[in-house]
Amino acid sequence: MGIPQVSPTVTIPPTHGQVVWTLDLKTNRTAALTVQVGVALTVATAIALALLLDLPLDSGWGSGITAVVTVAAVVVYMVGHELTHGAMLWALTRVRPTYAVRLPYLTTGSQALLTRPAAVTVALAPFLLWAVLLSALWLTLPQDGRLTLYVLLALNAAGSVGDAVQAWAFARLAPGSLIRDDGRQTTVFSPSG
Repeated sequence: MGIPQVSPTVTIPPTHGQVVWTLDLKTNRTAALTVQVGVALTVATAIALALLLDLPLDSGWGSGITAVVTVAAVVVYMVGHELTHGAMLWALTRVRPTYAVRLPYLTTGSQALLTRPAAVTVALAPFLLWAVLLSALWLTLPQDGRLTLYVLLALNAAGSVGDAVQAWAFARLAPGSLIRDDGRQTTVFSPSG
């Protein structure tokens, strides 16, 4: 059973005229704080696990090379994370996604309307895809790259906190709700009646 697709439309159907809620992490301080606390807790957990489990994070590359490789890998990961959102949006709606930098966030948006399951899928796809990919790399790459991979695994978890908060909120919506995330604001339209 596949993810139900809304016909690729950006027009709100007459049956969905009521806006239930909107979310903009730039203006909603409670939501932004929730995400920031989630990120801080995730990073703290990653550091604690590395220390408690004595993970093999040493590298023969030296500090300078490790730092350069890690920073480059972080940039590639961040772009890849947003491209994953965009690829899912495109696959489900055939509506072209948009990308933007809204510090401290990179964003992906679309004018497409998504069902609850589709919105949850778009929100969680980057976390799941990159967790599998990075874990596979952890198991196959030489030890010199493990610190960089661990940073990326921690960043994947921390950077997906906002996506997880949105997915949780989407899953709790009334059946038949439609979601639009334009990259600046997420709007939920409820069926009338």
